[in-house]
Amino acid sequence: MLVLELPVPPFPLLAAIGHTLWKPGVQHAQRQFEVFDLIICAKGMLHMEEDGIGYEVAGGMMLVLEPGKTHRGSRPTELETEVYWIHFQYPVSVEPILKEKTHWQQPLLQRSDQDTEAPPGVIEIPKFAAVDLRSLQPLLTEMLELHHVLTLQRSFELNILLGQFLLQLQNGMRRSSPQARSYFLSEKVAAYLNQHLEQPFDSVQMERDLLYHFDYLARCLKQYTGMSPLQYRHHLQIEKAKRLLAHSELSLKRIGELCGLQDNNYFTRLFKRQTSLTPGEYRRQYQVFLIE
Repeated sequence: MLVLELPVPPFPLLAAIGHTLWKPGVQHAQRQFEVFDLIICAKGMLHMEEDGIGYEVAGGMMLVLEPGKTHRGSRPTELETEVYWIHFQYPVSVEPILKEKTHWQQPLLQRSDQDTEAPPGVIEIPKFAAVDLRSLQPLLTEMLELHHVLTLQRSFELNILLGQFLLQLQNGMRRSSPQARSYFLSEKVAAYLNQHLEQPFDSVQMERDLLYHFDYLARCLKQYTGMSPLQYRHHLQIEKAKRLLAHSELSLKRIGELCGLQDNNYFTRLFKRQTSLTPGEYRRQYQVFLIE
């Protein structure tokens, strides 16, 4: 699938949103924008062309027209056609990436609750694809209604709704991909490991609870995070230990126990292997309050 990848920050900002019903015989005008033009066809058929490439946007489909490219209607509509459109800005200094998407890897970012800079992110939306109108129309309606009575204070609210809308497109694209089952199963495995952090690692019990063979669960998690279940569990254990070391007065032994690491020597070795510090050194460096 051809996908537009937008690094964030910065965030896309809504410039305008509209909705219209075109009678047969209407043809889209030729123009060139410096904003993205996201078109959703609710019914009928819209015949579009962008820099010489044709798109037949049928009911239940979307198309993103890119800034700087010339788009136009390639021929008039033959059917009554209902169309929503969203114009959104994205800084010209940041180059969006248009690429063929074949995988959904999402390696974990190395972050902590002591960071002072926002982590990098990405929004991925299809260039041209079928969409789930039932899930999108409530958001489109809410954005349209807000846009009609827009005030300075509510402009931020409108952009939050745009963010939710783009997330819906991104999630819908993943749900409809050939890798959908393994992708969402990897998220279930990650959540399961987090929920059972204090308990001993038990691959047999994981199989029973998630209803898949452990080898398949492990392959799914590895495919999308780059980690085996045990590596992912260790990552979660150390991240939890970091939070407790910085924000509590609990003993090192008790923190290890709360993180599912009953052996204090193993806890220290694992912590140092992943952070280059012992738990005590980490606490002295990052504890956020003083104890008198």
